[in-house]
Parts: sequence; C-alpha cells; structure tokens
Amino acid sequence: MKKGRIAATGLFAVVLSACQTLPDDAFRLSESALELREVQSRTYEDVTEIEILSASSAVLQDLGYAIDEVEKDLGVLSASKRASARDEAEIIGKIAVDVAQCILTFGLGCEGDMYASANDVQDIRITLVVLPDPDEESTHRVRLTMQRVVWMRNGEIAEQETVVDATVYQAFFDKLSKSVFLEKEGV
Repeated sequence: MKKGRIAATGLFAVVLSACQTLPDDAFRLSESALELREVQSRTYEDVTEIEILSASSAVLQDLGYAIDEVEKDLGVLSASKRASARDEAEIIGKIAVDVAQCILTFGLGCEGDMYASANDVQDIRITLVVLPDPDEESTHRVRLTMQRVVWMRNGEIAEQETVVDATVYQAFFDKLSKSVFLEKEGV
C-alpha cells in the first residue's frame, strides 16, 4: 500500500512540475501573420452571404478548381485542384545532378529515371470563409487561404506550404469582385 502511495505522490509531483503558465502573449499573432491575414481578406458591402458563396464558387470553377464542399450555414467553401508543378529549368538541373550522382555511384552504366527528384504535380487546396460584419448590415468579410503540396516524379513530397504571394490573392479577389457584381445584378 505504501509503494502505491509513493508512486502516486511521485506521479503527482511529475505532473505538477510539468505544468507551466503560458506567457501573456502566447496567443498573440505575429506582425507577419496579421499582414498575411489582411492579404487574404476583403470586405464586400450590399451583398448576401449566399451571393458571395455563389460568386466564389463560379470564380473557382472558372480557375479549374473542383468545389469539394459548401457549408452555407457556416459560410465556408472548400475547393481543390491538381496542377503541373514542372519547371523546365529545374528538370534540366535535376537531370544533371541525378546523372552525376548515378555516375559517381554506378559508373557509366547508369539507368533509370534521371530526374525522378524533379517536381511533377501540385495539389492546391483552398478554403474560403464568409463572415457577416456585426456592425454593418449586408457587409461581409471574406477570407481565402491556399495551401499546396508539391509532389516529385518519384512520388515523394517536395514541399508543403501555405501560399503567401499577395499577387495570387489579389488576382482572386479582383475576379471575385467582378463575379459578386454580376451575381448582384442577376447576370
């Protein structure tokens, strides 16, 4: 009985020592995260949530995305597409590196895919969230996030990232603004 109590006391001491308080700024977003959020967001006035979701769906389909899910009650839309990730300059470089590596390893009798490590395709996933402005009726904030996974020819993942290029988001929102206008006009 005494061993059980000692073990329980020891376990309690370990658990208690592992508890730490969080710093005051633990949940504070960094400046770069706030800047990215601004790049990913736009405000639309005099439009309904359904009109924005419909216009967004049309734009994404025009861009070659498949609409995976729309949750109207939550104002969420997700879409995805697979696209080429091939870069001719990268392929030439990979061939040179792979051939050199093969020759160093096997001599001149190299065989096989000489650019298996080159990027091949990318899977792009988009999530769009529409939130009503609590202070302004018929005003909504739209946030778009994009992630991509790049696959090499050999089937391995080359990279996974959140797209942060402001021009990509700007191009989408330019198209969405036009689509929202057409949606409101019933065109």
